[in-house]
Amino acid sequence: MNSSIYSIAIESTAGIARHYFISSDGTFENSIRWGPLGIEYQGKEAELTVEQEQRAGEYLHKFGKYNIHTNNCEMFAWYVITGRHYSRQTQEKIHTAIGAKIVSLVQPVLTPREIVNYRYEQAIVRKFNEELEKVKLAGLKSEQAMRDDFWQKRDAKEN
Repeated sequence: MNSSIYSIAIESTAGIARHYFISSDGTFENSIRWGPLGIEYQGKEAELTVEQEQRAGEYLHKFGKYNIHTNNCEMFAWYVITGRHYSRQTQEKIHTAIGAKIVSLVQPVLTPREIVNYRYEQAIVRKFNEELEKVKLAGLKSEQAMRDDFWQKRDAKEN
């Protein structure tokens, strides 16, 4: 299945601006996208060619941190899929270009180094949560084994 560029309206802009992402099935739930936190992978992600994967991997180092006006989600999607760094919203539409420029002046974003650190933090939290779930499951199994043992002994006394 080929991946394509999709977009959804950004509600806070009354639908004037759109958020672009890459998906194999057209859903935001299974996508690759670019934003203030860097490249974000969600769900089953998108199926990319080797060349597209290389472009996605080099994007942060080639173009730098996210900027809604000069390095936005649409530019990321176009670059990964086609190799062209392009945004119709900021390069062809004057009203969205002006809005993006204004927002870029106040929007907080992470630097490339901060993005790497953020990803490490996410990996640590994910690993911690996985281990916590294992401990919880082991505790539940232990409690269930104690209950099963109690009922087996009780049933044995009655017979």
